[in-house]
Amino acid sequence: MECKCIKIKKMRKMPKKALCALIILFFSISGLYAANSKGIKLNIQGTGSNELVEGFKYALKIEATAAGYDVTDNMIEAKYLIKFTVSFDQVQQKSKFNVSLVKVADSSEVVAMEYLFTDEEEMLLYSQLVFFMLMANLPEDETGSGVVDNTWRNKWLYVRASFDYSVMVLGLNDGRLLGGLGMYNDKGDPTGDPSQWIVSPLDNKVVPVFGLGLGAEVQVLDFLSIEPGAQISYENAVQDHTIYNLLLTLGIKFPLKFFSGFVPEPYIMAAYPMRFPAVNDVFVAYPMLAYGGGIQFSVKMEKNSALFFETSYLYYGDVNMKNKYVELFPTPGDIKYNYSFVSFKIGYKYGFFDRKR
Repeated sequence: MECKCIKIKKMRKMPKKALCALIILFFSISGLYAANSKGIKLNIQGTGSNELVEGFKYALKIEATAAGYDVTDNMIEAKYLIKFTVSFDQVQQKSKFNVSLVKVADSSEVVAMEYLFTDEEEMLLYSQLVFFMLMANLPEDETGSGVVDNTWRNKWLYVRASFDYSVMVLGLNDGRLLGGLGMYNDKGDPTGDPSQWIVSPLDNKVVPVFGLGLGAEVQVLDFLSIEPGAQISYENAVQDHTIYNLLLTLGIKFPLKFFSGFVPEPYIMAAYPMRFPAVNDVFVAYPMLAYGGGIQFSVKMEKNSALFFETSYLYYGDVNMKNKYVELFPTPGDIKYNYSFVSFKIGYKYGFFDRKR
């Protein structure tokens, strides 16, 4: 029992670790493409807990160097100062990270942000995100010739491809289970006493799923896009029972063009699942449609293309899974779960046909 609990805990940590890894990879790659050629010098200063300050300072320095900026310990030599403090918020009961980008010449503040975090994983994740968000607010004349080419985000059509890491979440939702948790065998018990029945307890399922995604986004308005797409996933919800799930999706997206090189794009979506081979499916009853939403973060790569990171959530509702131990524990014959699907994607999109805002 102890080994089973440890295994379940590890499985539940997988989505968070996978998300951290994907975001870190995404912002590391995008940072390389965001590198400017002007040799802007940065100075990084922090106050607060020595251990945390040094950790943030080191991580921000790594990000700055990877993005092509010069980091100097002499503030007089620097053009911009990344200034941060780390403290403990008594109200939120979490550590608080305040950071700002300051122009050294006149001490003017370009942008300031605040984040809350609880552990080292979050600290590492925030250091990647914070640096990217800070430098996205540099004045236009610091990031190029003074004329910013935003062609990449104003196209009639985008095609995209992605690698998808998803998590299938199945929560027990079956009142027929003994005590709400167990399959049972009441055969041969004339008394009808549940305490005499043989019971096999069940648990919620958290199943990692890998896949690939394709899509074609049509930007019908400057703030509205429609994207039909498809996601093929490899599922192994039950050991030795492999299923491929083809999700046909339709999303309505809302691009927010507040930054030159960065576009967040929240969206709502519906999906139609097609599972095969049907003869091996572990589900007895499966919803026809799923609904949800998500957000895509795109970063300019070239004139017509971008890298993106995306996270989404789909809710299927109730599904009925076959009881593969029906010979030993015949009741119930199938088990009802509440099914949802969380996806994390990293990919590339390319635009065709310029459109005017």
